[in-house]
Amino acid sequence: MTTPQSKPPIFDSLRRSFNSSFKGSKLKSPDKESWPYKGEMDNQSIFEEFVSSPLCRSSSGKAKHGSKTHPHKVEITVLGATDLAARDSNGLSDPYCKVKIGLQRARTKVCPKTLNPHWDEKFTFFVDHIDESHIKFKVMDYDRGFRDDLIGYCELNLSMFPIDDDPRVFTEKLLDEGSTENLGSIKFSVIITSESNSSPSPDVTPQDLSPHHSPIAGKKQFKKQTTYDTIVNKFLSSEKFDDRDNLRSTSPFQERHLTGVLSVTLVEAQNLRPMNKDGSSDPYCKFKLGHQKYKSKVMRRTLDPIWKERFEIRVYSDSSKVLEISVYDEEFGFSDNFIGSAEVDIGDLEESRTYKREIELDNNGGVMICIFNLSNINNNDNESACELTPEDFIDLRKTYALSYNPLHYLTYNWEHVEDVGVLVVKIIKCIDLPEAETIIGTSDPFCSIEVENTQVRTPTLYKTNAPVWNKQFKFNIRDIHSTLNIRVFDEDKNKYNFLGAVKLPILEAHTIHRCLLKDRKLERVAFGEIFLETELIYNPLRAAIKTLLPCEENLMYEEPKFKRNLFMQNFKRVYALANIALSIGLWVQKIYNWDNRARSALFLILYIVLIATFELYMVPMFAAIVIIYEFLARWVGFKSFETWILNSDGHDQLSKEEDSDEGEEFSITAKMKMVMGVCQTVQNSLDYVASYCERVKNLFNWTIPFLSFMAATFLITGTIVIYFIPLRWLIMLWGINKFTVKLRNPDYEENQELLNFLSRLPSDVELNQMRIISKDSSKTKRGTLKSRRK
Repeated sequence: MTTPQSKPPIFDSLRRSFNSSFKGSKLKSPDKESWPYKGEMDNQSIFEEFVSSPLCRSSSGKAKHGSKTHPHKVEITVLGATDLAARDSNGLSDPYCKVKIGLQRARTKVCPKTLNPHWDEKFTFFVDHIDESHIKFKVMDYDRGFRDDLIGYCELNLSMFPIDDDPRVFTEKLLDEGSTENLGSIKFSVIITSESNSSPSPDVTPQDLSPHHSPIAGKKQFKKQTTYDTIVNKFLSSEKFDDRDNLRSTSPFQERHLTGVLSVTLVEAQNLRPMNKDGSSDPYCKFKLGHQKYKSKVMRRTLDPIWKERFEIRVYSDSSKVLEISVYDEEFGFSDNFIGSAEVDIGDLEESRTYKREIELDNNGGVMICIFNLSNINNNDNESACELTPEDFIDLRKTYALSYNPLHYLTYNWEHVEDVGVLVVKIIKCIDLPEAETIIGTSDPFCSIEVENTQVRTPTLYKTNAPVWNKQFKFNIRDIHSTLNIRVFDEDKNKYNFLGAVKLPILEAHTIHRCLLKDRKLERVAFGEIFLETELIYNPLRAAIKTLLPCEENLMYEEPKFKRNLFMQNFKRVYALANIALSIGLWVQKIYNWDNRARSALFLILYIVLIATFELYMVPMFAAIVIIYEFLARWVGFKSFETWILNSDGHDQLSKEEDSDEGEEFSITAKMKMVMGVCQTVQNSLDYVASYCERVKNLFNWTIPFLSFMAATFLITGTIVIYFIPLRWLIMLWGINKFTVKLRNPDYEENQELLNFLSRLPSDVELNQMRIISKDSSKTKRGTLKSRRK
């Protein structure tokens, strides 16, 4: 017989789990040579495989030797309660129910702010003696941070319920010692089945054997009933133990049959119910799908919060198909106030399609705006995943090809303008991905592909830094000017770790790409490369018509928050455009100043000819000439207009300061001064624009009568002159004067007559500063301020 020291470690694990001993048991343990365990798996892994196998249930329902009674299975469904007593200051309660049979306990969820909760939760217990067992229901009021209040309880003997009978609903009144008020009643159903008549019990999982799991009825009885030799010998001869290497290579997420991922974007809420004394609320939102719970951030003092938060919820084959949404008002030191709730049936959501829905909360709580996207990770069931043959591509090209019947073609394409084309994306592989799991040195990567509010994903490949998918996806395109967004993530148990991203325009999607992955902002290069193949098939006429129609709203776009770097970047972009405009102005000014006499004379002749022969059709003609010239400059090698401007003397003079500052490293104080300088520039520019707009307004409302009279005189004179003299000749005379003024008077200084005239007019701020306050008006104003303070 094998000694305990010579037995493999699995015996110690099973003995501790089932509270058995080698002493006094007729144990037939296998020989050490025939033992299939080679030290590749630890005790806990083998034990978890055993208790999850069907072998365990063959030993879990046997009665104790010599017992006169057989164990019974009791299934209790707590349906709900009615007319409960209020335990909170708002006249409501947050009830939940506790169920107890002997040492076995169970508890329902909390239903907030109600006196008529609906639980509909089922619990299973195992008992031996029906006559000696009692079932006790205890309804409690949940208080966060304090001890829960008792609403009422009731206790019943199990012998009063029939055995092996159809389920019936029972209603019992709740009681409390020393209380005479009506505490309400509880509704439940009880089904008692004996072991001989009941069907085989379900598989026992490692969680069922855990002391923290509830309710596992008969847990002690299960340990006593199990004989050690029967369990071990059956487990060692099972196929599941022989195939343990394959079990360890599978993912822990696949054991529960992960079927998809529900992406929920919490956008905003509107017209929420006020909960604070000042008429506002501090709302936050909770999402629940099965046992998964997610909570948003708290928005302070608002009834129209904007969250823009995204949650990734896993969808399993056995999980609930109803997403519960609850909104609460946060209260410090007290239980949070319930605003409203709603339910969304995710079974109605079409896979790989984005939906924007306005959800009304119950109890007039308000309206929630959320975005839902259900991605199927099972490639066999994914409608977007496909394998197109060359014949399929030929058929697609025929579908979106041009027709030789112009009338029928225009009519048909106008009716089907939304169906612009098809984009086929094949995700081939990734290489050199970063190590998300530093201990193992690998990742669990998958790709998320997003095109025009349609999002799909590839299956997750576990424990690799060079995944090979070779998955093909087809997208219906409604706008060829949209983009293809590909993001690579590492799948973790509770979150997704970002690895890299790529963004490509759809119009350039017609070849094989080998792209370096970028960071979240798509500005810098990250680790890893991605290989993909894309092909776009579209109808040119429908694409042209769709270009003139409004763009489709990007439901997943999140507005960026204020950041110093982003502010400086946008300011530099505007500053660069302003420099280009200023460079053009300096270049024109040099022509007026006759710095280069040949160039100035040439432009004077061109100006006179253009004004003398100008017609309205020349405006689009000149714009087309510029576009065609830029096309030739790009493909033939001409010098473009932008190059002329950048190489001009004026632009070089303006960019000297920028070039001198590029190589400098700024301290924190210098950066703060730079930001303050930019803010001051923006402030002064806004003041400049607002002041001149107010001066034009004050010109027409006769704030300064002298200037308004001058303006009226100039306008009447100009009207008479334009009436008798053609505008073409007036513009020609103005241009000739502008060109020749430096020739006639070299000391002439540039003068802006219109701006000089408007600068004499005061703005609204200057008018307020120049307003005279009389003594009577000051007394009246002081009295008004005192009354407001009171």
